[in-house]
Amino acid sequence: MTSNERQTDDFEIADFPAIRGLILRRYLGNEDIPAMASVINQSRRTDGVDFLTTEEDLAADFSNPLDFDPRTDILIAEADGKMIGLARVGYEDRTDGKKSYRHSAELLREWRGQGIREALFLHNERHILRIAKMDHTGGAGHLELWANDADNEWKSIILNNGYGEVQHVIDMVRSLDDIPEMPLPDGFEIRPVSPEHHRKIWEACKESKQKEWDYSENIWDDEHFGAFKKTHGFQPDLWQVAWKGDTLAGMVLNYIVDEENKQAERKRGHTEHVFVREQYRGLGLARALLARSFQVLKDRGMDDATLGMEVENPHDPMRLYEGMGFGIVKHYTWYRKPIA
Repeated sequence: MTSNERQTDDFEIADFPAIRGLILRRYLGNEDIPAMASVINQSRRTDGVDFLTTEEDLAADFSNPLDFDPRTDILIAEADGKMIGLARVGYEDRTDGKKSYRHSAELLREWRGQGIREALFLHNERHILRIAKMDHTGGAGHLELWANDADNEWKSIILNNGYGEVQHVIDMVRSLDDIPEMPLPDGFEIRPVSPEHHRKIWEACKESKQKEWDYSENIWDDEHFGAFKKTHGFQPDLWQVAWKGDTLAGMVLNYIVDEENKQAERKRGHTEHVFVREQYRGLGLARALLARSFQVLKDRGMDDATLGMEVENPHDPMRLYEGMGFGIVKHYTWYRKPIA
């Protein structure tokens, strides 16, 4: 189904609280991106979430939207000519034949407590049900979203609307002091990442995700590969990729988000996509790659490193990460509700 077949004006002002000056509208174009990024990040901070979405991230997503239609899947709330909130919906095809409809509703702190965010949330659910009917998935799908585990408004809205826990995620942080010396195992080497390596690295990312609960084949196509190269995580000069001959044996895809550090007043780098191919596990390769990653980030002026880990990860890397000095700083939960 093409996005043109999904053209619906499915929001009604009557569904929202009667607040003087409140206006609902659709996404207008790139001119909305700076305000959207600001609202998303302010709303998340209020909910205790550190993850930052930059204007560049949104611009990349909206320049070639792959898993949502900005014309119909974004709803913006304004008051007094200023964006104060927004609702978003996206979708992915799961390998079990079901469809995941992920959604969020963000709202500035000063506008909370008046029912606006709850109305944006319920708008998303109604919109998803309409999409599901057009997609002919019927009940073969789920609504999905995530929240910080600490008490916050977003988590309360989720639980009040019948969602159940499906996956748990932790954020971990390690100081970049006292980096251990951990040489590569014999027969492996680190090579500078060049453009001809990008596809192999992308395929290794795909391989690393195939056993995860939310794996979706469709997000690993050529279009998503191109989109990946526009994200803030695409910083090949920071990546540590180990090779055994012509085989990519393991990797850590490090990156730094300057705007995130500026807003949080810290110097933190990310060590994500930690992966070692099965035949090379147990040799100390992951530890060596992480140690090199710490040094690369420290050389760029960072004070600590962070990573995210799914608690139900089938490879159970907690012992590895704790052994490398990471400690847990936050807990998050993914929630799901079947399409009725």
